[in-house]
Amino acid sequence: MTDTADSHDWVVGCTIKVLTKHTKEEIQGTVFGYDPHTDTVMIKEQGTHGGVVNLRLYKAEQLQVLSAERAKGKQHDLQLPYVDKERARQREEKALQVAEADMAKVGVGVTKEAQSIFDALSKTMPCTWQGRSISVMDAVVVQPPYTTDDVTTNIEHKGAFERVKKVLQAERTRLGLA
Repeated sequence: MTDTADSHDWVVGCTIKVLTKHTKEEIQGTVFGYDPHTDTVMIKEQGTHGGVVNLRLYKAEQLQVLSAERAKGKQHDLQLPYVDKERARQREEKALQVAEADMAKVGVGVTKEAQSIFDALSKTMPCTWQGRSISVMDAVVVQPPYTTDDVTTNIEHKGAFERVKKVLQAERTRLGLA
C-alpha cells in the first residue's frame, strides 16, 4: 500500500498499520468497517488486556498507511464487543467531575498574570477563586492587584499567611511584575 490510502485499501478484515498525520500516533489493528460516503474508517485494535478491544474511528485522509495485509481464507470477527454500560457511565461521571474541577481553577474576568499566580499557589496549597480574589486554604485571601500587600488572613493562620506571601512574591518576580 502507498502512504495515501484509497477507498479500495480499506477492506474489512485487512490487518493494517497506520500513522495518524496530526499526532503521529502509530496504530495497528484490523479494518472493522469503512464508509466510502464519509471516507471514514473504523479500526479494531487489541486492548491492554485479554478480551478488551478498542474501536477507533478516523477520517481516512488523516491516516498514513504504513502496511496492510489481507488475510486469505480467514473468517473475520465482525462482532461488536461487549460494552459494560455501568462502567462506561462511571467513567463518564468521573471525567465530568475532573473537567468541572479543572474549570473551577480558571478565574473569570482575571488577567493572565492573576491566573499564573493562582496556578503557582495551587501547586502547593488548595486554592479557589472567590470572584476575582484567590482564597488559599480557606484561610488566606489574595485580592487584586495580587501584590504581597493584598494578602490578608486571621492571626491564627500566620504560617499560611507567610507561605502565601513568599510564593506570591516569587511568582510575581518570575512574571516580571516585582
